[in-house]
Amino acid sequence: MSFYYDDTLQTVPPRWVVEPMDVSVERKGHITLHCQAQGVPIPTVVWKKATGSKSGDYEVIKERTYTKLLSNGSLYLQHVKEDREGFYLCQAHNGIGTGIGKVIQLKVNSAPYFNAPQRDTAILQCEVNGDKPINVVWLRGGKHELTPSTNYRVSIKQDATPEGIAAEAQISNVDSSDSGSYFCQAQNLYGRDQQLVHLIVQEPPQAPSALEASMITSRSVSLKWQPRGGDAAEVTKYIVEYREIDRQWHTIELGDPPKYNVNIEDLKPATRYAFRVVAEGPAGRSTPSQELVIRTEMQRPAGPPLNINARPISSTEIQVTWLPPLAELRHGDIQGYNVGFKAITSGQTNYNFTSTAGDGEDGTGELILTGLLKYTRYTIVAQAFNQIGPGPLSEPVTAQTMEDVPSKSPEDIRCTALSSTSLQVSWQPPPAKDTNGLLQGYKVSFESMADEKAFENDEMETRTTNTLTYMINNLKKHTNYSVQVLANTRMGDGVLSDPIYCQTEEDAPEAPADIKVVVSSPQSLYVSWQPPKEQNGVITKYNLYMRAVNGREELNHEKKTLPSQQLYFETKNLQTMREYQFWVSASTRIGEGKSSRVVSQMTSTRVAARIVSFGGLVVIPWKQSVNLQCMAVGMPKLEWYKKDSILRTGTGNNVQILDTGELIITNLLQQDTGNYTCQVDNGIGTDRLTYNLLVQVPPAAPVLYVTSATSNSILMHWKNGFTGNAPITGYSIHYRRTHGNMEELQLSRHATSHELKDLACGSMYQIYLTVSNKIGTSPGSTTLHVRTQGQAPGMPQPPALIAPNSTSVLLRLNSWPDLGCPILYFNIQYRLLSDATTNQWNQIAKSLKPQKRFTIHGLQPATLYQLKVEAMNVAGMTTGDFTFVTLTKDGDPPPPEIVQRGKRPPLFYFDMKFIILVVASSVGFIILIVIITLCFKYRKSKKSRKEIMENQQNADAQRDRYYATIHKGIPVLAGDKIPETSEDISPYATFQLSEASTLAHGPANTLLHSFMYHERAMTEGCASPPPAVLRTKPHNIKSPYYNIAKSRSRRHSRKTDPESEESDSDGDQLTSSRTESSNQLDAKLKHSMSERENVVNLYQINIDKKFPGLIYHGTQSSTSSDLSPMSEQKSLPRRGRQRYHHIHHNTNTTPRHKPSQASTSSTIQKSPPSVNNSNTRMPGLRLLPLQLTAEDTAITNFDVTPDSRIELSEAECDIDTLKKLKLGMRSSLWARPANPTPQDNNPGSNGGGGGGGNKLSGHPSDYSIAV
Repeated sequence: MSFYYDDTLQTVPPRWVVEPMDVSVERKGHITLHCQAQGVPIPTVVWKKATGSKSGDYEVIKERTYTKLLSNGSLYLQHVKEDREGFYLCQAHNGIGTGIGKVIQLKVNSAPYFNAPQRDTAILQCEVNGDKPINVVWLRGGKHELTPSTNYRVSIKQDATPEGIAAEAQISNVDSSDSGSYFCQAQNLYGRDQQLVHLIVQEPPQAPSALEASMITSRSVSLKWQPRGGDAAEVTKYIVEYREIDRQWHTIELGDPPKYNVNIEDLKPATRYAFRVVAEGPAGRSTPSQELVIRTEMQRPAGPPLNINARPISSTEIQVTWLPPLAELRHGDIQGYNVGFKAITSGQTNYNFTSTAGDGEDGTGELILTGLLKYTRYTIVAQAFNQIGPGPLSEPVTAQTMEDVPSKSPEDIRCTALSSTSLQVSWQPPPAKDTNGLLQGYKVSFESMADEKAFENDEMETRTTNTLTYMINNLKKHTNYSVQVLANTRMGDGVLSDPIYCQTEEDAPEAPADIKVVVSSPQSLYVSWQPPKEQNGVITKYNLYMRAVNGREELNHEKKTLPSQQLYFETKNLQTMREYQFWVSASTRIGEGKSSRVVSQMTSTRVAARIVSFGGLVVIPWKQSVNLQCMAVGMPKLEWYKKDSILRTGTGNNVQILDTGELIITNLLQQDTGNYTCQVDNGIGTDRLTYNLLVQVPPAAPVLYVTSATSNSILMHWKNGFTGNAPITGYSIHYRRTHGNMEELQLSRHATSHELKDLACGSMYQIYLTVSNKIGTSPGSTTLHVRTQGQAPGMPQPPALIAPNSTSVLLRLNSWPDLGCPILYFNIQYRLLSDATTNQWNQIAKSLKPQKRFTIHGLQPATLYQLKVEAMNVAGMTTGDFTFVTLTKDGDPPPPEIVQRGKRPPLFYFDMKFIILVVASSVGFIILIVIITLCFKYRKSKKSRKEIMENQQNADAQRDRYYATIHKGIPVLAGDKIPETSEDISPYATFQLSEASTLAHGPANTLLHSFMYHERAMTEGCASPPPAVLRTKPHNIKSPYYNIAKSRSRRHSRKTDPESEESDSDGDQLTSSRTESSNQLDAKLKHSMSERENVVNLYQINIDKKFPGLIYHGTQSSTSSDLSPMSEQKSLPRRGRQRYHHIHHNTNTTPRHKPSQASTSSTIQKSPPSVNNSNTRMPGLRLLPLQLTAEDTAITNFDVTPDSRIELSEAECDIDTLKKLKLGMRSSLWARPANPTPQDNNPGSNGGGGGGGNKLSGHPSDYSIAV
């Protein structure tokens, strides 16, 4: 046996390699405390520091800022200050033995220094010993003297002491910049010395940085941070503050040594907290760090919904409302609620849950439970849920749905015939789950199903009972009946059961409807009859009774039994001329019925034509055949008529008359309906019968109309048309939604209206109705296009729908208008709007059920988004396109430039200002046009009225001015100038030249004067109509110089001598002449028409008598184109006048004449003298002094015409024109005179020779005065 020894398994207790020793370090210096040990296994070194000033209790030193544990066991300290001074213990152990350890002392050495908190006053003291006088100077850094003059915060103080001087320097409001070395330098006659003083200004540490959460749970948050700069050594502790938003702060202090992390517990789930950290040092506390806002994680809600309430709103619906759980128990954002329900009577243990979205913050949560059982009590609970899961259930509440009509009919319906007129009906109640309320009773409805020969539509009869059996009495015998039963509650009648059919029992029939007897031969009679109308069963036989009578004596009595199908019998071998009586009865299996009436007939040798058959109503379906019997006796001639038309075989394709007299009509149509008459005649007698044939056809289309429509129903009524001669058996409603499948609904024959229910909202339906009888179905009615109420969803206002937050947006979906049709679901998408071409749509919700609120999370703060929401209902889909901007990170409104980017510029034609501007402009333009039109019409009418008023008011004044131009007769001396203005010219004056030679030889003799007066219609000047006056016509005046003729031309003149404007007229004489001429005019107007003949005879005599000095010069031309100074004085333009150009060939000038007007009166007046003017004087030209008195006017020759008018001279026209031109007015005096009569045209108006060659007679109404 061998033993081996392994050195490696030897253990060695620890021993010092570098033993710790006492050390010292300068303040704020770095030092390493050495402690190294070795052993097997390698020992572990642990450093501890005494908690007090002496060695005793120790605590382990952990590595932290400015404290490092080296891998060899040494301890490295940085920025050592007085708080690090003390006893340190270094221990080494490796599990072998007790280990080793040593206590050392660390001392911190420091030069003198002062600690002054920031913003306090630092006092530097220095005591100097020595012989006086001693001069003390304070220096900073040994260079810069510290005096109040260099620093206003410095004050120097020196006090004498027995040994010397106590110097003191004070620095107020110190800050970190004042820290440093200060020298107190003292000097006397024997030497100098100085003392170094260190000033340390202590500041509070800076706020910690990089505060963040390292872990977040629903109940706790772990925080960590970093100290700022070199403040770690100055921080003695950290204070962590936290609070819920808008609540009080809570604090946690982290003592020495300060820690840089903390775990805060007992927080609330899903709650926003604000955290901050404050560092505290010897100089005080730092400002708080930047706040960190954190939301704790969510948990399932810890509380149930509150105030849950349930109430029925219909027989299948219950409305459930509730309030959200308490805020502190929600533990997150409530996403929705689960509402559970179960029927109490069902025995279920589990709830049926229905979810609804929304947090219920805006009032109460609400959900309508639909599809519930009618009149059933339910237990209802609710629970809230968030993203983590559902919370606890609320306390259960109960509610019962409302009553309704029974949804099923009674069961096990039976019908039994009790007699021929009564039936007994029995049934069982509807199933309890289908009664939907408390049963109030039952209704039994029945109707006869007999084949009606008449097309009458009997109403169904109804009886009410509270029992489960009912006996129906007073029914028709042996008749099949349809019976239906329904149950009713307080809400109304339930569903009718399917019909069952039962028949009353047989009974004896009623009497045959009719009987007749006719003579068929001398010894036989033919008897026929009709079946009973009420057969009351199946006819088994007919009983025919016959007896012969002789007066009141009955000779024999017979009874014959005939089969049920036989309706006639011929009795033979009867006695001739004997009376026989017949009657008949019918029998069923119950017995013989009543007898018909008794008819008598006597046999006869003469057999008259008689019809044995019976007529009446015959009802036959169309497309079938009918056989109309016409059995007759007496071998008569037989004819058939339809109305008044005779029928023959071949009359129609479907008409045939047999030899036996039967009329057969095949393939019946509606037009075959009518009265058919059979007539027989054999010469002995005649007879006829009529059939009323009704051909039954399918009914005509009914008239359908809609009376009302809701969002899910349409109410219709209808009226029948032609029923087809047959009872209506039912109706069929055919309807379909647009692009849908056609549906058909069968209705009772008694229905007159129906309401289509459960239709789609806001949809178009096509509806038509058909009606049926036993023959067939009618064509469809006119197809109605009816829209149920409601439309596709509307569009909400963006502020009502969208509520953005910093990182989410809330959509209030309940604000979306449905326009009458409930919204089925939403599709929601969004995307960034920074670049719409590159960002894809994010589908956040698809087919989202309607809910009050929906939140989109995960958005970026202060960012523009585009949102697209599609709302869908049965009427259609509406897509809303919106933009929104999230709030900033701090919850502030976004920058305006981002908001403006999201605003779409509205189309200009949708701008209300633009619309108002366009409308206002259009209205203003229309009003302006109307005003202009009215003003134009008003001014036009006002002008016309003004002209008429002016003419009426100024007629006398016009005449005064007119005649005022005629001056009194004053001799004109030779050499006087000719009047130069139109006011100086007397229109009745004649100018003369002294001698013919004078005109031929003078400097001014080249001018001849011609005054042209025209009577054209004027738009200005003399345009107003003058009063009617006497129109004069001269007689027996043959001088070519007195040549006055009517003219419609106007004088045209142009100035040729500008100096002519200098001439003036005598004002005094002008005034007097005007007054006198006015009086003369009045006398003229009083001229009597009866003196006309005397005027004609005495005219020439009066001229010779009154004017002995009148000189006539016949050698001068009246058409000279030379203008006189008078005409040049008055040559004003006339607006709007038509100008007439009379070209006169003259060596001096060719003037253009302007129009003027002259009077046609031949009265000659004197002309006043004029002032001499050398520039315009014409020697030899003299205005003759002519004057007529009032008496002379009575014998003057006048040619009076009824339409003659006073015509103004040019002078008077120009006076008025001048005045109105000065006033800015249009001159309007008299209107255009009447057309002249042919006798007014004077052929002598053509001038002689001389100056012109113009032929003035081309204007027959010109006045030409030649001088």
